[in-house]
Amino acid sequence: MPEAQMSEAQRSDMERSEAPIPDDIPSLLIPMKGRPWLIPNIVVAEVITLRQPDRPGHGPEWLLGWINWREQDLPLISFEKLNDSGPVTIGPEARIAVINTVTGQSRFYAVVVQGIPRLLRVNKGDPVEEPGDTGPAEALYVQVGGDLAVIPDLDAVERAVAGLNS
Repeated sequence: MPEAQMSEAQRSDMERSEAPIPDDIPSLLIPMKGRPWLIPNIVVAEVITLRQPDRPGHGPEWLLGWINWREQDLPLISFEKLNDSGPVTIGPEARIAVINTVTGQSRFYAVVVQGIPRLLRVNKGDPVEEPGDTGPAEALYVQVGGDLAVIPDLDAVERAVAGLNS
């Protein structure tokens, strides 16, 4: 289609898809029970103090309950249980990470994490894939800056969360 016949939205989408990939991505290394998560920092809306769920969860074992955050009910999940990688673990430094969704099924969900995330800038060539069998909610094992980490499969997590009813 000639550019003159494109709508403004189509031109905007085309410009976004042609945007250069940044040299580095501000990311977070989030302590988990096993390997820490490596995710772009824009994925995390907020890290809050660990607290008991406001309402119990009825459903899958990985649903720990529901918390109220900024006037919204969010499912609080155990990534380890969702990923079939071990029991629910609540360590002494545990927190709750509120995660932005990307699919739009719901806006946020909450995950128990084992400490305060560490900010790091990840360059294009930094992450080196590590061999290993990933779980159902893991995309890839990597080594970055001397740290072993996992890139979670956030689409898989969101698909699981989307099936919940508050």
